[in-house]
Amino acid sequence: MTLGLAAASLGVSAAGVWYSIRLAHRIGVVDVPNERSSHALPTPRMGGVPLVAAAALAFGGWVFLAAGEANGQSGLPYTFLFALVMFLLGFYDDLRNLSPLFRFLVQFVSALLLLFFLAHLLPDVSLWKWVLPRWAWVIPAAFWVVWMLNLYNFMDGIDGLAGGESTVASSFFFLVFAYYGQSGWAVANLVVAAASMGFLVHNWPPARIFMGDAGSAFLGAFYGMQSVVAALSTPVPFAVLVLPFANFILDTTFTLFRRLIRREKWYQAHRSHIYQRMTDLGMTHKKVTSIELFVVVASCLAATACIPSGPAVRIALVVSVIAGIACGGLWVWGKERALEVEQE
Repeated sequence: MTLGLAAASLGVSAAGVWYSIRLAHRIGVVDVPNERSSHALPTPRMGGVPLVAAAALAFGGWVFLAAGEANGQSGLPYTFLFALVMFLLGFYDDLRNLSPLFRFLVQFVSALLLLFFLAHLLPDVSLWKWVLPRWAWVIPAAFWVVWMLNLYNFMDGIDGLAGGESTVASSFFFLVFAYYGQSGWAVANLVVAAASMGFLVHNWPPARIFMGDAGSAFLGAFYGMQSVVAALSTPVPFAVLVLPFANFILDTTFTLFRRLIRREKWYQAHRSHIYQRMTDLGMTHKKVTSIELFVVVASCLAATACIPSGPAVRIALVVSVIAGIACGGLWVWGKERALEVEQE
């Protein structure tokens, strides 16, 4: 049944994205290149809609067919529902271009309310010898979820990157949750991976369609809420749920602080992410995306090593991944400096 639902998710997504490409050209729903764009031709931008629809239908089918198991997965249905709500917000943003402040407030309040609602269903959060009251962990957790949601949107800027990340990460999470016997979380990630793969068929460089805010908001919300809820309700460590996104987290966080220091409007579209600067150095989208996905695979291997390890080893693995990605960032900076010297 699970494999059938995954196959359906992949097929519906691939077929839906194929149809979306033709429909978008017909009705004019395309991204027109500008000075901040990484593409040169007008490209449809609603590919996230069939992706999300395929994953939601497949997961809904599993909930219907395996109702007993679904009821035992604390927080999973609410996590998926939260991602769907954020998808709707992103879809509306694609159509109406909402203000960043309004979008953030809706995201934060939604995450906060859901986490407060789920707090009594989840185990207590302990910090060394102290048990944290709900308000103490729910608020920072809501900020974390919203940050994960938005950084996924920020990183959806070149062909194949966001779709490739979700394909690799969710495939990895499927194996992890299956190893721990968490069938619901495993199935949810499997159908998301399959739907992402169906989208990636059309988004791999050179892309024929983009995900749009609707698709990236769904994925970012799902992974952000999963990293909180599943870390508390299952034996899977938090580090394992976060390490596959290390490149996204570090790139976006570094870029944000860099823009704040320069007193730039951090919430406006720009081309200063490391992956964008790599394309500015002359690398193709395919090469940059391949490098980024190689980093994702390496991060997944580090996350796998975290599973049987104690706190000290987990910290060492996290630091090693951070150091490796930082070295890559320094390499890009060095190439930029060398190019500036040549041009002078």
